[in-house]
This record gives sequence, C-alpha cells and structure tokens, in this order.
Amino acid sequence: MKKLVMLAMVALSMSALAAPPGGKTGPARWDADPEAFQEKLEDRERRARMVFVVAVAEALELSEAEALKLSEKVKTIEEKRRPVREGMFTAMREVKKAADGDSAALAQVDANIQKVLDGRAQMAAMDKELFAYLAKDLTPQKKAKLALVLAKLHEARGGGFKKGRHR
Repeated sequence: MKKLVMLAMVALSMSALAAPPGGKTGPARWDADPEAFQEKLEDRERRARMVFVVAVAEALELSEAEALKLSEKVKTIEEKRRPVREGMFTAMREVKKAADGDSAALAQVDANIQKVLDGRAQMAAMDKELFAYLAKDLTPQKKAKLALVLAKLHEARGGGFKKGRHR
C-alpha cells in the first residue's frame, strides 16, 4: 500500500509541474478557450480519481491489486457521471445567463433548473451505487470507515456548504 501512496504522490506532483499545452498559463475559462478548459477539466478529474482511490484504499487497507480493481470501477462510474455533470454545467451556465438578464435564457430558466435538480438526483444515485459496490462484503467497522472517508472526500471537492464557498 505504501508503494501505491508513493506512486499517487509522484503522479500528482508530476501533473502539477507539467506546463499547460501551448505554453499557456493561468486558468482556462470555458468561454475563452473551451479546448484548454476541457484539458484542465480532464486533468483535474484524473487527479481527483487518484486521490479518491488512494484515500479509499488506505481506509480499507486494500492490496495493490484491489486498489487497481477499485480504480477501474471508479473510472467506469466517472464515465457515467461525466455526461450528467456536463449537462448540469450547461444548464447552470444558462441559469446564470438568465440571472444576468439574458432574455433568450429567461424563457428556458425553469427547464434548466429542472435539469440541474435531476442531475443532482442522478449523481446521488451513482454515489449510492459506488458505496454499495465498495461496502459489499465489508465488516461494519470498515463500512463506517468507508462512509467517513467518502464524506471527507465529498466535502473536500466542494460538495459541502462551507463558509464563503457559495455566494
């Protein structure tokens, strides 16, 4: 397991040091450079998945083989989550335009809000699916450890309401 943790730390530090393609620096905005934004988003997803796998593997004391199997399962679920997340992002972008007074977006505000709410429900269902997969055959103590590490990861990625986060 220590090898896995070290490998994850090295990979994270390597990706953090890598320069953005084309020599660009600074944050990529979806409206300014969609391609660079997509690359940064994919890199962030890979790093988040790695942090997730390492945290769960440590909490459950998984072997390297078990951690690799977990990584594949998480990747599969993330691939299912991506279109839902992208749909929610697009809908929220339209809601933001409506809030800013865009008359074209105002006509679709209710539909876009519903898309966001439906997406949140789908994400919650996928979270339950992942927990059920991970918790299968665990002792009650390990299930509790898993629930705690998942809650910490959820809050760390911005899932919880923190002071100053939501304005």
